[in-house]
Amino acid sequence: MPEAIAFKAHARLLTMLGEQLIKNERIALVELVKNSYDADATVVTVDFQNFGDDFVVIPDSAIVITDNGSGMSSTIVRTTWMNPATPSKAIAKAKKPTTALGRVLQGEKGIGRFAAFRLGRQVSLITRASGSPEETTLLVDIGGLDEGSDGSQQIDYYLDDLPALFDVGAPATFDGKGTTSTQGTQLEIRGLRAEWSEALVLDAYSDLDRLQPQLWARESDMKRADFEVLFLRDGTDLNLGAERSEEFQAVLERAVLRVTSGAFSAAEQRLEFDVNARHYDLDLGGSEIRGVKPFRDYFRGKDGDWATPQCGSFGFEFYIFDITGTAPVQHLLDSEEKSLVKDHRIYLYRDGIRVYPYGDPQDDWLEIDAIRGTQAARSMFSNNQTVGFITITQAGNPQLRDKTSREGLLEAGRATRDFVVLIQSVLAYLRSKPYEQYNASKSRAREKVLKSHRIDSHIELLRKMDLPNKAREHLDALESALGAEREVSEMRVGRTEQLAGVGLSVETASHDLIVASGEALRVARHIVDELRLLDLQGATIYVVAQSLVTRLEFIGSRFRDVQGLFVSTRQKRAILDIVQLTRRVRLMYGALHEHEGIDFIIDDDSRLKAMSTEAAVLQCLINLVDNATYWLTTSSHKTRTIRAFTPDDHTLVVTDDGPGVKPLDQEYIFDPFYSGKGDAGKGLGLYIARQNGLRSGFSVELSETRDPRNLPGATFVVDFEEVEGA
Repeated sequence: MPEAIAFKAHARLLTMLGEQLIKNERIALVELVKNSYDADATVVTVDFQNFGDDFVVIPDSAIVITDNGSGMSSTIVRTTWMNPATPSKAIAKAKKPTTALGRVLQGEKGIGRFAAFRLGRQVSLITRASGSPEETTLLVDIGGLDEGSDGSQQIDYYLDDLPALFDVGAPATFDGKGTTSTQGTQLEIRGLRAEWSEALVLDAYSDLDRLQPQLWARESDMKRADFEVLFLRDGTDLNLGAERSEEFQAVLERAVLRVTSGAFSAAEQRLEFDVNARHYDLDLGGSEIRGVKPFRDYFRGKDGDWATPQCGSFGFEFYIFDITGTAPVQHLLDSEEKSLVKDHRIYLYRDGIRVYPYGDPQDDWLEIDAIRGTQAARSMFSNNQTVGFITITQAGNPQLRDKTSREGLLEAGRATRDFVVLIQSVLAYLRSKPYEQYNASKSRAREKVLKSHRIDSHIELLRKMDLPNKAREHLDALESALGAEREVSEMRVGRTEQLAGVGLSVETASHDLIVASGEALRVARHIVDELRLLDLQGATIYVVAQSLVTRLEFIGSRFRDVQGLFVSTRQKRAILDIVQLTRRVRLMYGALHEHEGIDFIIDDDSRLKAMSTEAAVLQCLINLVDNATYWLTTSSHKTRTIRAFTPDDHTLVVTDDGPGVKPLDQEYIFDPFYSGKGDAGKGLGLYIARQNGLRSGFSVELSETRDPRNLPGATFVVDFEEVEGA
């Protein structure tokens, strides 16, 4: 007959709960203080008693944590506190998720209290429940469970054999005398395990000081609860952090971008926030957010459908700084202010209580450093220039759950990843739009200052002075040398822009080239497999060989498409058939447009000849078509169209029915390095197209005309010099 047996927990379970599930002493303190928060305490003191200099641990050292919360009855101590992983909090939370003070219960796993054993070997508990005439004491010593150097233990017994001294008597600690409450809980921890120091104490205080979001702007809707944590040394308040919050508040005023009132609505599928008091409203079905690389790469499926985030609604507030030495004076940070910013990251708060370790200076839970390292530095703000917080709730985000180890959120299902990518998308959008507009304005201001101090004006002033003839000769030589230097610089700038244009154009054509080469390789492998496994001859080999030839010819044609972009052919001006070049660009994008369902229409009656260089025109057309293609793929419109037509004998219009250029972007789109695509763009395409055009006989502008042939999206006009007799 089978015998029924039961599990029996070994006593070392307590050391495992304390030491292996709780990351460090700082997290252990946080877990114990969160229990006080759940007990509706308004004040918690952490008293470091009998420590040596620099908080060196000596045999009599102890950490005493005292709160004025609701306390525990003797029954609760017996049946709940003494039972690891008890479901009492989870059951209570299911019945009523908030406390008498309206706080959302944080604990539910029943192991947070065993963080005390992460701190020390002996734990003395004293507690008095609200309204109870008696006080309960408990002493637990697990020093005998420490492992020796060979892995053995001093005493080998099971959990129910572990001695715990329990007593109930008249109140002696929570007796209401002096400043002590008549209710609450006190934990006295001895036999300390860690090597404490002043630095570790300060770090622990910082963790608890940030347990609630007290550091943020006054207009934040996150209000600090009536809950205070004080650090003492032998009963004397250490007054830690009294000035630090005010200093940080002052630094926040120097932020370039103050992103407030941020919210993601799961019901409406939209993001809303204010940037420096300007309101932004982004529909997840719109092109502005779909054009941001993190969002596009993650939420867009291979079939072109867009996934719906599963994380639930959340709020956010960010402060973005310019940590360069060229920041305007109102945003310039000194070294101490930079250090203060770098000491913070983006925190996560659930129901007003911090989720650890998110926000620690060493933590990169949003993968910001990874994005900057694998893509481009300008694709995302650095961790050192971004601070803020995100707010979630247990009710509104049930799938965003803590790991048992208290080290962040569980990665189960899509919810956590959806949540992280949405935040990355907001940050990438802020980097590509408002912050790039700030950069562009900063560059313009610097150029204005430089122009006001032009060398020419100083030379002109010198010429008006009564200078000796020898000085005038040197002044003439200086002016001549400066002119020569300018010519060389302009030539180098022009060549650099041309080379950058070649790179962008090759990158554009690479899509077809890569697809074709991959197909050719597949066919070649097919031939080898056919010969080896099937031993076929005749028609099969012939057909496959012909297919291979066709693919390789396609690759060759693609390389010929970009031949005209090389520097050796670029300087020759000729009368060009602009419409024919437009058809060549349509061919380049043919496979991609077919895959994305985009129609590229070129009016059959269009005729346009112009004097220019083929390379410059191709670069311009490729950039215009590439931009239109990109934004059309973010559009939810059923029809996707690009149209090219010639309204007269010197103008080509390229228009699309995508989302268009937003009014806030219009004055910046031709500035170098400004890209509405975020990190998916380089911000050079339109700039290079315009600069090369100016050197090659045409201009590029965003259209403001109301031609009936214009589509409702973005419309660009390429205006060529008129060619007589063409």
